[in-house]
Amino acid sequence: MIKREDILHKTTYVWKENEKYTSIIKNDGSRVILNKKDSDIWKIINDDDTVDDIIRHMKDTMSANQVEDRLEEFIKIGIITNEDMFGG
Repeated sequence: MIKREDILHKTTYVWKENEKYTSIIKNDGSRVILNKKDSDIWKIINDDDTVDDIIRHMKDTMSANQVEDRLEEFIKIGIITNEDMFGG
């Protein structure tokens, strides 16, 4: 889990109509990208993995409730907001 104190910089990018993603650079230099897809579920994508691999893995291993629980954790610590999730 990413903690607020681990974050060096956070940027939310918006393109096309409602597609957006948030890029988080952690203090250790690593980067995490939160990317919204057609399913309206944020996928957590690390630079070392391909988008397709992560999406396939999450569909196979996580229920919608587990994904929602993870999103709630991110909202609580301020990494993403409801505005980020729903096109605010």
